[in-house]
Amino acid sequence: MLTYDMSKREKTPAYQYLYHCIKDDILSGSLLPDEKLPSKRSLSTHLGVSVVTVMSAYELLVSEGYLYTKPKSGYFVVPIKTQQKVTNFQLSELDFKEFIPWFDFSGNATDSSDFPFSVWSKLMRKALLDYESELLNPIPYNGAEILRKALCQYLFHHSGMKVYPEQVIIGAGAEYLYSVIIRLVGSNKTYALENPGYNRISQIYQMNQVATEYIDVDNKGISYEKLKESNASVVHISPSHQYPTGIVMPVDRRNEILNWADENDGYIIEDDYDSEFKGSKPIETMFSADKNERVLYLNTFSKTIAPSMRIGYLVLPLHLLKKYRETMNFLSCTVPSFEQYTLANFISDGYFERHISRMKKQYSSRKKEIMDVFKNSEIKDKISIVENMSGFHFLMKINTEKSDEQFIKELKEKNINARFLSQYYHKENKDCHHFMIVNYSGIQKEKLEKAIEILGEII
Repeated sequence: MLTYDMSKREKTPAYQYLYHCIKDDILSGSLLPDEKLPSKRSLSTHLGVSVVTVMSAYELLVSEGYLYTKPKSGYFVVPIKTQQKVTNFQLSELDFKEFIPWFDFSGNATDSSDFPFSVWSKLMRKALLDYESELLNPIPYNGAEILRKALCQYLFHHSGMKVYPEQVIIGAGAEYLYSVIIRLVGSNKTYALENPGYNRISQIYQMNQVATEYIDVDNKGISYEKLKESNASVVHISPSHQYPTGIVMPVDRRNEILNWADENDGYIIEDDYDSEFKGSKPIETMFSADKNERVLYLNTFSKTIAPSMRIGYLVLPLHLLKKYRETMNFLSCTVPSFEQYTLANFISDGYFERHISRMKKQYSSRKKEIMDVFKNSEIKDKISIVENMSGFHFLMKINTEKSDEQFIKELKEKNINARFLSQYYHKENKDCHHFMIVNYSGIQKEKLEKAIEILGEII
């Protein structure tokens, strides 16, 4: 006789609980193929449940193929070839724990108090009221026209770029747009990447099985001489703010790279990450300076608005538009229309430029404040700060005998996260060690002095 503790069913209906008990016994082999089950009445009496409960459980098992019936004979187990368990691996063995530090010197966060919540909520309501039907309709594969037009106006006023809305592609962050570029420019080419450089860029190219070469960065940006010596026909650079060095590429080096692209029938991917926060006046983009359609321009809103704002945009040279339409028009735009319409109004109504202007002042003040804390701290004689004019971070040289790996390990043991310049090099460079990246935009000022105290203990 089948015996189950029906009191363990808690809030589960009795017939469902009985169904699961019998099903588990069938799958485990406790009930053998073609074995006859107890009659409905005898099992109901044995378990202290109604006949209807047993009948409902049996019929559910029949409908799912676990039991079959014989006229006037009862219910029998269907012979089922169950999957054999070949591993004892348990979910608990996986390390899903994410390191959440008490303090982060190098994180990508921004201060939430800087976000214009009241303006953004107003524009969200405006989008719902003004664009009811548009929000429910499919959006073009290259993004909502209203946002592409707003970006064209912004790029003209901010950078002097003259582009058509048709040249602009909207996507969910830079990672998606890198993949678009690879499909358009070609995965069979060799791509030159900056060394040091943002690790995620190289990871995306590797994921797409693209050949890459790492070109050293000098005091003007990516080395022109080493680029010429490479096998690359595409170069991915951040001329307005090289990460992580913070170098701004001067005009003469930009012209050399443009000439290289002309001579090699190549392409330049101008990644303009963080460019809005350059301390100096804007330098003409390479896209604008380009006379022969060799530059693809890329930017996002992850720093200018918020890291969670997964919206980026790519500006194509005119001659690539036909290929883009013909080969990628079956794709859906990866950014929801509601976010696109809200952002379009944020830009076209002037809020974005005012937000940038306000943030530049605030971050300039915050940068000085954070630097002053370091310069007046107990470790001031053990560090030297490398000034730069762009971005949200600066480099800090630490005078220590410990390796970067050991330093990072000891900081982590104190629940502190930090990244070092050496972690961004893809080729060994003996001069890159002991430079810590300090991202002042996301530093919690109220914890900074204690974090510096711990830093001093480790040095």
